[in-house]
This record gives sequence, structure tokens and C-alpha cells, in this order.
Amino acid sequence: MQQFGEFVAHRSIYHLKEADPHSWAIPRIGGRAKAALIEIQADEYGGGKFERMHSELFRTMMRDLGLDDTYGAFVDRVPAVTLAVSNTMSLFGLHRRWTPSLLGHLAAIEMTSSLPNRRYGNGLRRLGYDAQRTRFYDEHVEADAVHEQIAAHDLCGGYAHDHPETTGDILFGAACALAVDNVMAAYLLDRWREGSSALCASPPMAAAV
Repeated sequence: MQQFGEFVAHRSIYHLKEADPHSWAIPRIGGRAKAALIEIQADEYGGGKFERMHSELFRTMMRDLGLDDTYGAFVDRVPAVTLAVSNTMSLFGLHRRWTPSLLGHLAAIEMTSSLPNRRYGNGLRRLGYDAQRTRFYDEHVEADAVHEQIAAHDLCGGYAHDHPETTGDILFGAACALAVDNVMAAYLLDRWREGSSALCASPPMAAAV
């Protein structure tokens, strides 16, 4: 259970804002790609229902696991490899020239999400948690099975059709998403194999001024 809690703490850096940087691409693209992105993001934001927003589902799970669900609560307790997962997405989102890479980044996540999330949900169930506690993962199994087709064919396929010169940038964004996730996963597994915590020690309290 401790390891699962640590995993969730690491992923909170990303999941508590997961849809926002990708949404920055909406005003920058058009046509079929824009419609596809809005369709994906509408699900990420729970179809306009606060309690169904994916970031809120993750926050609820954190509370159920006894973790601080404040955004950034674990920033000082995770290594650079974890911050890289979030920062890569933000980098692509903040700079217009990286818009094609942002689309590739989103597509890679959607296309590789369903099976891992099924396993995470099953892992929580083995630890004794009910459907309410596994809802974040269960939601992604269903939603991302649809999103992967939209992201690959309509989002990236549509954008590449309209802007064929950006194909390499789209693939670069997808490769970056997979690379930083792999590095973070390797770090977590290495620490756990050593019998160590994957979280850094809490930073010392600042001295009163």
C-alpha cells in the first residue's frame, strides 16, 4: 500500500492538471483536429460536471488514500524525473511553435493509457478498495479506449493532413511523452527494488524571520 501511495503522489504532479496544457492548443488549431481535441477535452473535464472531471476524480482518490490533494503538495518530495513528466507537457503547451508536439504528446498518452489504468484499478481492488476509490482508473479504461482512436486519426491525422510539414514534430511530442514516463517508471521501480521510498525526505521548515 505504501508503494501505491507513493506512485499516486508522483502522478499527482501531472494528473491534478492533466487536461489544462493540452487545452492551450484549442485556439491554435482548426478543422477536424480542433473538433477532435475539443471532444477529448470535454471528457477530461467531465462533460461540464465538476465531480466527473478527471483531475477531480484523481483528487478524490488521493483523499481516500490519505494523501494531501493540494496541487503541488509533493513538488518538493519528487525528483527531477517526475517533474519532467509534467514540465514536458507544459513546455509544449506554453510555446505556440510546439503545438504539433503537444498534439503528439496527448495522442501518445491516450493511445497507451487504457491497459495500464486497468492494471492500476485492479491493483487497488486487490488492496481492498471499492469501485468508488478506483473510479479514476476505471473511467480512463473506458474513456481512453475511445480517445485513442480520436487522437490518432482525427487529431493528429487531421492536423498532419492539413500541415504535412509538422509530422516530425507530432512524432517528436509522442516520443517525448513516452520517454519521460519510462524514465520516471524506472526510477520508481529501482527505488522499490532497493527497499527504499520513492519520495524524497520532507524539506525542512523555513526559519522564522
